[in-house]
Amino acid sequence: MPWRRWLFLESIKGRKDLDPFYGLESPRGLNFQIIEIFNHQPVRIIMYIDNELCQKCLDCLPVCPVAAIKARNHRIEIDYDECVECGVCRRLRICKEKAIMQVKEIPYPRLLRQVFSDPTKNHPTTGVLGRGTEEMKTNDITNIFTKGYIGFSVELGRPGLGARLSELDKVTRKVTEMGVVFAKDNPVIPLIQDMKTGALLPEILGEKVLSAIAEFLVEEPRALNLIRELTAFLDSELDTVATLSVIERADENGRSVFYEKLKDQGFHPYPNGKVNIGLAKGAS
Repeated sequence: MPWRRWLFLESIKGRKDLDPFYGLESPRGLNFQIIEIFNHQPVRIIMYIDNELCQKCLDCLPVCPVAAIKARNHRIEIDYDECVECGVCRRLRICKEKAIMQVKEIPYPRLLRQVFSDPTKNHPTTGVLGRGTEEMKTNDITNIFTKGYIGFSVELGRPGLGARLSELDKVTRKVTEMGVVFAKDNPVIPLIQDMKTGALLPEILGEKVLSAIAEFLVEEPRALNLIRELTAFLDSELDTVATLSVIERADENGRSVFYEKLKDQGFHPYPNGKVNIGLAKGAS
């Protein structure tokens, strides 16, 4: 399947460097913990169309971000396999007949769809809305991406396609093989069964989400080669849309040295700088 890729570079000013490495000594403990968290969530929902109420106006069809609402055999249905449990169709109140309905609790692993897709729900492992990651936007406070390292994120699924977690499994395996360090609090980490290989939990691979982001760091001297190898891999191996983002901490004069290196190497990054204005509390 054809896919598109954007290469971003974000230059962010912040405080002095902190240790970017995240202890991953107990990956199985993380796995058991995330299953425990998910299985004890309050009642979850799944979407369906009540065809006794539905007037077949088709207004809901273009609303679904992954085109899971379909007209079949003179009925309007939500494709159970394609639905990512984002809740957009119901939340927008597009149906005047209120035919878009909810049923009660669905089990793990399907509810991973909601916590990675619904921007109104807190991710249970991080407390952050939507995909569960504040990613590079908050670097002035979190100091995950520090001087001497280049940060990366690979987002799968947006815009418009969504992604199976089997596609995320390809990415986590590949970047683990490349020797990266996963960023602290990235909600993808508890989904990894084997930190030595990057393999995800096998029972989740068929689940589809609106978006999932893997975030990681490498030493700056390795970053250009990583970009070349990783972009070639994404081009050839993925069956969904992917965005590769690159983050560098700006120097004292606000310059992004790595951005210039990217341009010199023939890349065409789109600079997307974010500056923290001091509304959050940093570490003491």
